[in-house]
Amino acid sequence: MNPISGMCGGSYFAVMASQPNQYFTRLSHFWHTQPYGDAPVDYSHFVQVHPILEVILSLGPCVTWILDLRTGKYDFMSSNARKILGHEADQWMEQGMDFFNEIMHPADRPYTWKLLSTIWDFLLALPPQHRKHYQFNSDYRIRKADGSYVRVLEQNAVLQQDSQGNITHLLGVCSDITHWKKSEAQIASIMSTVDDTCFCCTSTDESLRPPAQLSKREREIVKLVAEGYNSKYIAEKLSISFHTVNTHRQKMIEKTHSKNASGLVQFAITNGLI
Repeated sequence: MNPISGMCGGSYFAVMASQPNQYFTRLSHFWHTQPYGDAPVDYSHFVQVHPILEVILSLGPCVTWILDLRTGKYDFMSSNARKILGHEADQWMEQGMDFFNEIMHPADRPYTWKLLSTIWDFLLALPPQHRKHYQFNSDYRIRKADGSYVRVLEQNAVLQQDSQGNITHLLGVCSDITHWKKSEAQIASIMSTVDDTCFCCTSTDESLRPPAQLSKREREIVKLVAEGYNSKYIAEKLSISFHTVNTHRQKMIEKTHSKNASGLVQFAITNGLI
């Protein structure tokens, strides 16, 4: 089945849920009740066996986790979760997805789970052996322990499948984009790691559709722009002319309907293009 045509004919989760605020319950139920087969790696003990991973991942600018979909619990949560997300890693691991759902901004909660359900329908429509080749992203706000909110970009990859092709574990990376994104419109996207094909959906349009496509060269340039480099440096770095860099920048701004370079970077980050 073509994944996109599968969306058009109605989704599993659209049938299962009559209201948007039911999507978390339905999606959790689906994950918990799959007839899972054998899974090769027990990630609940993986980091204990490789403790250096905890040290490395907790030093990074992003929170990293391993989520066991079968239980709804995190097998691993980097200890920088408190600094970035406002809650201790142990709390995330003890309470799992229920805690995550609880601290999500009430206005974002129904849309986040509905968008994730759309992404999951896409994955289920794929042959099992192809699911590992996709990564998916979404953004939302969560409440810190002090009551303030932080907007985060969550990026996921399929970490493990069981003997029947069911996805058992996700590897997630979560970063603070509060200062990057000011719009409250939520976006979710899914991208192939094989051919860079990307589809996105928004809280106002839950159908998966291709976003404005950026070429390999354009993604290289916007990545460097996001890192704070000017056009002169980018031109020297990529061995192209200053004029070519500025032409690419202007075309990307027009293509993505961004207002300026900051909006272009925001678009690229939100859609997982860099």
